Amino acid sequence: MKKILILPGDGIGPEIIKQVIKIINTCILFGIKIKLIYNYIGGISIDIFNKSFSNNLFNLCKNVNSIFLGCVGGYKWDKNIDKPENGLLNIRKKLNFFINIRPIKCPFKNIDFIIIRELSSGIYYGKPKGISKQIVNNIPTWYSYDTEIYNEQEIIKLIRISFNLSLNRKKKICLIDKSNVLNTSKLWKKIFFYINNFYKNVKSNHLYIDNSTIELIKNYNNFDVVLTNNIFGDILSDECSLLTGSLGMLPSISINSNLLSLFEPCHGSAPKIAGKNIANPVGSLLSLVMMLEYVFNEKKISNKLYFSIYKVLSLGFGTFDMKNILNNFKLVSTNEFGDLVNHFFLLND
Repeated sequence: MKKILILPGDGIGPEIIKQVIKIINTCILFGIKIKLIYNYIGGISIDIFNKSFSNNLFNLCKNVNSIFLGCVGGYKWDKNIDKPENGLLNIRKKLNFFINIRPIKCPFKNIDFIIIRELSSGIYYGKPKGISKQIVNNIPTWYSYDTEIYNEQEIIKLIRISFNLSLNRKKKICLIDKSNVLNTSKLWKKIFFYINNFYKNVKSNHLYIDNSTIELIKNYNNFDVVLTNNIFGDILSDECSLLTGSLGMLPSISINSNLLSLFEPCHGSAPKIAGKNIANPVGSLLSLVMMLEYVFNEKKISNKLYFSIYKVLSLGFGTFDMKNILNNFKLVSTNEFGDLVNHFFLLND
């Protein structure tokens, strides 16, 4: 039996996680042995434990097979010193989820590539960082500063995994950086092309971040495996939601050195629509597809769920954010979408 830690989080998190639980309960009916454990992260954790990432949660994470997270954040905690987003940064850093894989896939448009994002280093974690006041020309002036740091071992590990993943796809890989300006990017690029020498059958490419923001949207069929650092991966994967029509459509998996996996949709907590039963659950459901395949090794069940999700979409059913991407659009609530997917999941052979 595999233990799955469920962290609904804040905002629309509990609503989309509710749809995931529906499918997990059906998976249990199919004979998959799953034990669900619930806990808190982000804003709700601040309310309960006065911490966005509690010691209790840290200890739980080390004793489960996988983690499924909704989303964190909200206006309620804007004035807190400990922000909900710190919970997300902490779970990634303290458990060393160093790689994040975000599939950009839409069978309706023949889109299929992945963004591999470094997740536990870079500018989000580098020190020193902070805000201070200094005197400039006799005027008190605020300064803010963040530090981007990468070491050779971090970069090598991520690049090797990325090349190996490309071997099971179209054998194409593209590094995206800012090596014409940034020293960290220069190191990424140097290591990337050195390692490429050991993968002669993989076609490698390189783009600067500014050009890539155009190319990924304009010529997405030219891409297969896209590799980049933490901050660029964060931005590019959100941008690529334009290709699928909504940020709510994108799943992700993060993995650490002990093969503990963290699954979550790529979208945020969307506090403006929280509690209205209108959030898009597709990203979270597709994350479950990935969990069934990679954690449970249930390829057949994973495919059944994937087919069920796109069956519902092909019939035109969707939440309000999908109205411009579905033919014969039929508006349904978050709960109704989850029920429809579960219906086809049960019926599909």
